[in-house]
Amino acid sequence: MALNIKYRPLKAFLYAVETGSFTMGANRLGVTQPSFTALIQDLENVLDLKLFERNTRTITLTAAGAELRDRIQRPIADLEEAYRSMSDLAAARRGLAVVGALPSASLTLVPPALAALRNQYPGLEARVMEAYNEELINMLRTNQVEFALATRLDEMSDMTFEPLVDDTFCVVFPPGHPISRLDAVTWKDLLDYELVLLSPGSSARSQFDKAVRAESPPTLLHYDITHMTTAVVLVKQGLGIAVLPKLPLNTLPMATLQYKPINDATAQRRIGLLYRRDRHLSPASRAFIQKVKEVVAAMQAGGGISPPS
Repeated sequence: MALNIKYRPLKAFLYAVETGSFTMGANRLGVTQPSFTALIQDLENVLDLKLFERNTRTITLTAAGAELRDRIQRPIADLEEAYRSMSDLAAARRGLAVVGALPSASLTLVPPALAALRNQYPGLEARVMEAYNEELINMLRTNQVEFALATRLDEMSDMTFEPLVDDTFCVVFPPGHPISRLDAVTWKDLLDYELVLLSPGSSARSQFDKAVRAESPPTLLHYDITHMTTAVVLVKQGLGIAVLPKLPLNTLPMATLQYKPINDATAQRRIGLLYRRDRHLSPASRAFIQKVKEVVAAMQAGGGISPPS
């Protein structure tokens, strides 16, 4: 048979033990003395034991009362700590958000969001795992991250996608490069020049490969780069032109380098929040997401990025 264990009578009992008085115990519990006495009587009736010897001035534990005190003090404290801990989690005062992010989002959206998160919720921790899009999706499916700042290239029945910002791929080149004279740049135009491309797995490389699949493979692909900063440095040295997303260009060491958007529908991408449909986001992750949305809204208001159309 299940026991009907009530918290308030047990807590009243412990307050009475701690204070040595029903009056002071009632004040600690925030109830009137008659209500407090009724709680103690209810506990005694349930247990069918007398817990206190009491007169008009003092209360004294019976042997049964002393045994109950010794048995419940630690469990009640543990239970209250568990409730406080869960309350902190729910209020995002404590917790861990494990986030995946595209390199471009890590450069632009994540740092100010992290700073705002730490400022408002100093007890929260955040772990950011930077990866290309395909790897981020795998991380979501294997529970390595709770959500990701990524792109959704295809429909995924197991994922929810909330768009945040539209981005476009650009060709980055040094001043005076012949490609600067073109009014509009297409993927095909790039094939005539030495290329610096991000590694396979990146969304920039995926879009490039798809777009030129019908063409001959680029014969001037001299560099296969993991980091966007490396690509920029190579272009500065006159070693080629690069294909990079527009979103992080203002944060990269561009110096005198120029860029043009690639004039093709396949050069567009949409970055957003990606997470599993069958998983509830933790309060810590929801707090992080809210800060990311605030960062995006501020950047859009300043004209720095384009809202999803």
